[in-house]
Amino acid sequence: MAKMILVRRTYVPRAGTGGQLAARVRAAGDAMEAAGFPKPRIFRTYSGYHGTLIVDQEWNSIETYEASRDAVRNTKAITSIFDEIYPLLETTHHTEILIGS
Repeated sequence: MAKMILVRRTYVPRAGTGGQLAARVRAAGDAMEAAGFPKPRIFRTYSGYHGTLIVDQEWNSIETYEASRDAVRNTKAITSIFDEIYPLLETTHHTEILIGS
């Protein structure tokens, strides 16, 4: 039986780019929702690296999430925003997949 999953991505900005990163991550979330994907929830951290964002996105199953990857990569409205996000990052984002029990 498929289980709900939570995809959690952590974005750490380069110094001085936190505000820009937050705006672009919000725009990416809006573009994902407009394209029919689950809308991500965005959280700011209050400890750890300054300006870090945690983005959670719920999916019905790992299979649904995996099937979405090619569709997301082929959606210019989303990929064009990520082209703006990556230069703002200290390092590539960290992804965790949490499986509901």
